[in-house]
Amino acid sequence: MGAHEHGPVDLPGGPVNAEGRAVNEPLLAALTGAAVNCCMPCVERLLDEVAAEPACVARLVEVSRLTAIRMDRGELPGYMTDDDDPFGPAAPEFKRLVRAVTAAERVTEVCEQMTTSERRAAADMAIEMLVGQLTIANETGLDDRATLAEMCRGVADLLVEWWFSTAPVARREFTTTWEQYAFGHREAGLPGNGVDALALVLGSFLHHQARQDQVPVEDLGSLVFTRVLPVLENPQQARVILDAFVAPPENDAITVPVKRYARSNLDFFAELCRYARHALTLHVRDCPHGLRETNHACTLWHRGPALDQGAGAQVAAPTPEEGPRVALPLIGFSADEPAEDAPAGHNSDHTWQINVDRIVLERWDHQVAHWNEAISEDSSISEPNYQHEVGLEPLRCPACNSHGPFLAEGSWGDPLTLHCRCGVTMMSPLDATADDLGRRVLKRLILCEADPAYAARRVTALLVAHQKQQMKGRASSWYRGPDSQDISIAEAVDLTSSDVVGALTSVLKPRLPERHEGRALNLLLVQVVDAVSAPAVHDSPDGQQLAEAVRDLLADLKEESDRWAPTREPVVDRLRTWQAEGGPQLWQDAWARTLRMAETRFARYRVGDGRISDGCAGVTLAQYLLAREAETGIEQVTTDAVRSLMPPTEEQGADRDPATVMRRWAERLQVLGHDLDAPDDPVARLWRHLSTDRPAGVLGKRHEPALTLGLDTLLGKHSVYCVRL
Repeated sequence: MGAHEHGPVDLPGGPVNAEGRAVNEPLLAALTGAAVNCCMPCVERLLDEVAAEPACVARLVEVSRLTAIRMDRGELPGYMTDDDDPFGPAAPEFKRLVRAVTAAERVTEVCEQMTTSERRAAADMAIEMLVGQLTIANETGLDDRATLAEMCRGVADLLVEWWFSTAPVARREFTTTWEQYAFGHREAGLPGNGVDALALVLGSFLHHQARQDQVPVEDLGSLVFTRVLPVLENPQQARVILDAFVAPPENDAITVPVKRYARSNLDFFAELCRYARHALTLHVRDCPHGLRETNHACTLWHRGPALDQGAGAQVAAPTPEEGPRVALPLIGFSADEPAEDAPAGHNSDHTWQINVDRIVLERWDHQVAHWNEAISEDSSISEPNYQHEVGLEPLRCPACNSHGPFLAEGSWGDPLTLHCRCGVTMMSPLDATADDLGRRVLKRLILCEADPAYAARRVTALLVAHQKQQMKGRASSWYRGPDSQDISIAEAVDLTSSDVVGALTSVLKPRLPERHEGRALNLLLVQVVDAVSAPAVHDSPDGQQLAEAVRDLLADLKEESDRWAPTREPVVDRLRTWQAEGGPQLWQDAWARTLRMAETRFARYRVGDGRISDGCAGVTLAQYLLAREAETGIEQVTTDAVRSLMPPTEEQGADRDPATVMRRWAERLQVLGHDLDAPDDPVARLWRHLSTDRPAGVLGKRHEPALTLGLDTLLGKHSVYCVRL
């Protein structure tokens, strides 16, 4: 008996597998110990016992597979998975289970579907390979250098992050798409915001292409990663590649749920493929080596420096014909399409060479947007200090960070070529679309070169568009007056000054050439200052017209501000004004009680749409009415008693008819002796105010008396204020 006793060799994994199934660890340890000691009788006997437990077979195959991956520098040997491989083990059952593990299938369930003899064959092959691998590893050790899978996954991380930094809109679109599958994510156990999942999918395709092209880790930069694009067009084919991808083991937390969810939801996986395709396409478009070359075969070597530097552009290797080239910075920048055609008197193919001090553009800052998003999600911040996401800033050379001067070159409608004094040339791609930033900037520069006053006409058009947008907003039911920051600018600018530029500068304090942030009006007026500051523009008729348009805009804004001034009044001040109108002692007592509540709850609120102040007025009127009828003091009126005067809810089984409620209130006030049309009765005056119909929703299609809307705001079932008397 003693000859058959072997020291156990524990396998990693624990007593329970990922599916929560119990694994007989002592049995597997005994089998491994017997195999290491080459005791075949014990091995044969223990294999029979292991074959009877599917979870044990699954664990044995998983450990054997993982050991082989570590022995083969992160790759899974073909003989462990390929049925046609003539050099590998002959047991198809073992290969089937290895493929299942790689594809993140529930291997224990696959084992349960096999017969006992099939499980025994798989276990036999697994223990044989495991012992052989352990023997070799004990003699030679494991190679801990970076594997091809790790490198491809790391490159994918950089590609995705670079893409999201270069195209912030793409990040928002991807987030929206990811959230559409939120329920499936929770079911599949997918963590994070989807960026890791996208990088994993892209990394699997890069790894597949590297294997196809026989590109080793040491020469991965030579991989033409754009060859992946055709695969991404076919989600069915792409899913096979993902299933076969031997991701780094430390990525299992994301690898397993992604592979499983991709199998159960092809639409979700097709979306990941689509975004991966967009990421690669953008890299090709912005590669400096392909700026003037069609069908450029972009490699990782070409994009490496740009990826390492985050969103920075890469300087291409200089050639005798041209100086160093860089992709035109596009991160968040936007430019309007010129409304005017090419200048008259010049051929369409005329090549312009324009010296320009600086090029000022709008740029959306994704880092500020992330900061604002983090603030909005932090419930501990009671008064979030949001920063402006959009600002004006000059275009800078990615090589030397200079914002000018530049020499712009090109014909009308061409991609932009911009020469910096440091010797670097910024270029937009030759195949850039018509709305490309570079094309629009070049058109603007050409128009200003032909007629400097175009700068004033351009900003005038922006000002008119801004004013039209404001007028459209004023007609909306949700409009509650101009923004306080816009009002502060309008009130601070001296419209009587003959020097509009000086008046605007003293208020706006433009920070150009550094980034100048602010609301749309702030940025628009800074563009006015930037355009009209040039004497050739300031003294032109177009410049004078722009100055007059600015005066009209700000004067109109001041008038609109005065019209909406009552909405900016503090709620407590509005209530005190109503209280000061006088009235009987019980009426004053009701106001005093309401004010004590409001000073605690609404001390920092403005009147705004009036619902809070109207609600407080309604509470005051209800207290007065109930106290008069019951012949008690105001303090005896409860919150529930006030609620009893509100329109019934749907749960109470009655039709919600505010008009009926108003009629009943009016009748009860008249019984108390109030003439509701009397001009000198403060109770009647407040009643007439609360009887006015207000929009009941954002769209403004339904109206309701201010009394019922206000009471519902403070005391309704869905009220967020939780007011108590």
